[in-house]
Amino acid sequence: MSKSIFIDTGAFLALEDESDNHHEDAIRFRDKVLLPGNYEFITTSYILDETLTLIRRRLSISASISLSKKMRNSQIVKILRISDEVEEKALDLFEKYDDKTFSFTDCVSFVIMRNLGIQEAFTFDEHFLQMGFVRRP
Repeated sequence: MSKSIFIDTGAFLALEDESDNHHEDAIRFRDKVLLPGNYEFITTSYILDETLTLIRRRLSISASISLSKKMRNSQIVKILRISDEVEEKALDLFEKYDDKTFSFTDCVSFVIMRNLGIQEAFTFDEHFLQMGFVRRP
């Protein structure tokens, strides 16, 4: 079985928005590393929320709807719903690291990654490095 990689908002955004600074890196990483089937793709409903909102603001509502349909119908991206227990653990992290600029969504992602034993994140966010995860690309 392939290992899992967490997909963060910044990665989805970079893949969709050609004007994003990380677009070329994201496309290259997707095509050369992810698509050959080396990973199971994991994300959350919080990332879906954040991504669709940003795509709508940066690009258009139609681009956001199109991505929503692709993600929800995907056979390779698993979107996890967040439980009350995960939210509580994320709130604890959010409060513990008050010296960092982690978003609450970041903290939810960290808890999910720890719970599932996922070490790698497809992200451009330095916060994942600060929490000891491997940032890809």
